Amino acid sequence: MQTPLMRSRLYCLLWLLLASALKAAAQTPQPALPAPRFEHSVEPGPRHWRGTIGQQAVTMELDSGFSGYYGHYYYDRRGRPLSLSQEPAKQKGKARLDESFFDESGLSVVSGYFLFDSPLRTRLTGTWHSPDGRRTLPVALHETYADALAYGTETWEVKNFGRDDSYDSTRLDSAELRQNYLSFRPPLAAATRPLRAALGPPAAPPRLNHYLDSLLRTRHTGQSDYFFHSDAYVVYNSNQLFSVVQFEHFSAAEDDDSGMYTHEWSQRRTYDLRTGRRLRLADLLLPGYEQPLRRWLRQCLKSVWENQYYGEVGANGKLPAGGFSVTGTGLAFSYDDRDDDSLGFPGPYHADRSVEVEISYETLLPIIRLNGPLAALLRERHLLPIK
Repeated sequence: MQTPLMRSRLYCLLWLLLASALKAAAQTPQPALPAPRFEHSVEPGPRHWRGTIGQQAVTMELDSGFSGYYGHYYYDRRGRPLSLSQEPAKQKGKARLDESFFDESGLSVVSGYFLFDSPLRTRLTGTWHSPDGRRTLPVALHETYADALAYGTETWEVKNFGRDDSYDSTRLDSAELRQNYLSFRPPLAAATRPLRAALGPPAAPPRLNHYLDSLLRTRHTGQSDYFFHSDAYVVYNSNQLFSVVQFEHFSAAEDDDSGMYTHEWSQRRTYDLRTGRRLRLADLLLPGYEQPLRRWLRQCLKSVWENQYYGEVGANGKLPAGGFSVTGTGLAFSYDDRDDDSLGFPGPYHADRSVEVEISYETLLPIIRLNGPLAALLRERHLLPIK
C-alpha cells in the first residue's frame, strides 16, 4: 500500500525523468541548414590627380589591378572621359598610359599616350603624345583630395541553400546576395560622415556576417529562389560633389509558380561634400524647373521612341524614379520598369532594361542656380565667369 509520502516521491521521480528526457531532446542536434558561404573582398579604390596638359586643366582617376593602372581622365572644360590603361614603358623608371575612346560604332580607338618621368606617384610630370608621336604636350599632375573624396570598395557575398546537399548555386533552392559598399579613407571631414552612413557597410565585419545572413534567410524563407546584386559606381568626384549610381539587379520566383520576375534598377545620388547632405533637384535648379526639365527629357527620349519595342518611355512627363546623378557634362537620368512596363522584359531588339539620358549643362544653364552647388563645376567648364 502506497502512502502519501511514497506517492509524492514517485511523482518527483517521474517529473525528474520527464525533465531529463525533455532536456536530452533539446540537446539532441537538429537538422540545420548548412552555413552560408561568405566572400569578402576589399579594393583600394581610385587615386585622384589634378593638373594640366599643356595649358588645359585636367582631372585623372586611376585604379590599380593585376595588369597595372587603368581608369580615365577628362579635360575639365569638356568633361568627357577618355579611357586610360597602363602599358609597359620602354625606358626604365618611367610609366606609360595609353589613352582611348569608343567611336560611334563601339570600337576602341587609341587617341594618344602619356609618358611619365617616374612611376605613378603623388606628383607626376611627363609628356602627352599624339598617336603618331608627332605632337607632344607637357603634363604636370598632383594627387589631391581637396575637393574630392578618397574611397575604396567592399564587396560582400553570401549564399544560402535549402537543403544540406545543395551546394550548387544554380539550384532552385539556393539564394544569393551580393552587396557593394564604399569605404572612405581618412582623413574624413565631419561634414562627410553622413556619406559613410548612407553608402558604407551598415556594421563592422563580424556583425555584418550576421546581418547579411539574417537578411538573406528572411528573403529565402518567402521565396524558393532569390538573387540580389547591388553595385555602387562613382560617376563624379570633384568640385565638392560626389555622385554615385547604385545599380541593383534582383530576381525571385513568382508566388503563383508562373516563373521568375527580374528587375534592374538604378538609384542615383549626389552629395555636397561641404555639408554631407544629399542634393535634390531643387537644390541645383531654380523654382519652376519641372516643366522645362520634362520637355528636355522628352526631347532626349524621342530617339528611343523610334524603336517600337521600347514604347514611349517617359512620355507621361514624370521624372524617373531612380533620381539623377551629376556627371562632368550634365545631369544624367535613367528609366526602368518602375517608370514604364515596357522595360520590364527585354525584347528581341532591346536587351537592356533601362534607358539612360543626359541633359548638358549648356542646355540646363537657364534654370541652374548659378550660386548653388554646381557653381564650381560650371566655372571650371567656363560656363561662369572665372573669379
